[in-house]
Amino acid sequence: MTPYSDGMTDQAAVPESTTPPKSWARTWVPKIILIILGLVAAYFIFTELIPQFGSFEQGWEAALSIPRVWLIVIVVGAIASIAVYPLTAPAAIPGLSYKPAFVDRQAGFAISTGVPWGGGAIAVGVQYGILSRYNVPQRKAAAAVAADAVWTYLMTFGAPALALLALFAIERRTVEGQFEVIAVIAAVAFLVSVIFIAIILRSEAGARRIGTFAQRLVNIIFRIVHKGPPDLVESVVGFHDTAADMVATRWKQLTVTNALAQFTPFIVLMGALYGTGAFGTELTILEAFVAFSVALLLAAVPIAPGGLGTVDAALIGLLIYFGADAAQATAADIMWRAFAFFPQMIVGFGALGFFLIDRKRLAKRAQASSGLVA
Repeated sequence: MTPYSDGMTDQAAVPESTTPPKSWARTWVPKIILIILGLVAAYFIFTELIPQFGSFEQGWEAALSIPRVWLIVIVVGAIASIAVYPLTAPAAIPGLSYKPAFVDRQAGFAISTGVPWGGGAIAVGVQYGILSRYNVPQRKAAAAVAADAVWTYLMTFGAPALALLALFAIERRTVEGQFEVIAVIAAVAFLVSVIFIAIILRSEAGARRIGTFAQRLVNIIFRIVHKGPPDLVESVVGFHDTAADMVATRWKQLTVTNALAQFTPFIVLMGALYGTGAFGTELTILEAFVAFSVALLLAAVPIAPGGLGTVDAALIGLLIYFGADAAQATAADIMWRAFAFFPQMIVGFGALGFFLIDRKRLAKRAQASSGLVA
């Protein structure tokens, strides 16, 4: 079978583990409890905090009154954001066709975003399994998934920092209060991360030094919770071993495709803001992008699935701060959720379901073939 084709191998080439698997209860019950608590927090944010900016009724009215031409822009932006998102996988694995890339990336998005408190780690494992099923060699699959996670992290923290720097340089304007603190933290995290990643990728010795430094910090945290820490040294060195060569030759493609994947949904927000007349006020496109990037940064805080509540409060609050009125800001948030975020979640879980069904079908076919041979 041709590598990276749409056909799937009969058995996934995954490494065997000698560690006994955890029980379902120990793995998922704590996550379910945290998800419920996150949804409760989101409920109070939507019912108590966001109404201080304005009512959702006014937001719905503004959203429903958006002219048809801007609705077309919103729909096109939503479709483009879903279509562009899988392109990061072929950027890391040359020759990978669109179908496995689509299943891999969309399923990873749905899990990492929809399952807070550990969804990212689960998504990494699922993506690795999907790529293995589509005949991608273990080393390339591991490197692609690791590089994708790293670039997504860099984009998430780098976008607010760069956007706020551009805002100050071009418009001589800054944000105030807690959002300024968030932006400073994001800028520091981005710069430190870039330096650390460069050291890790440059040499195995550098990777081991960074891993040892990180291990000391993690040991302190896990000592407090009375649990055994993960082996970060080997994980960091393993990332160097698997991803260094690929990143050295594919970093431009990774950067461009990840930037497109992260920021194409902004088209939906722009269409909503133009459609409600928000850009006729003091609000500028750059300020809207600052609001969008800072709000998405809060999605990395796993309080509720998809950052429900925290992201919406930040987006609405920042848009109002920059000059949009409450109805326009709320309508923009509603349209972004309705056309960009929730459709991609549905597509992602659909891609995961397709993969699971296809895997079972091929497993049955392999069993039938083995029986005939016997």
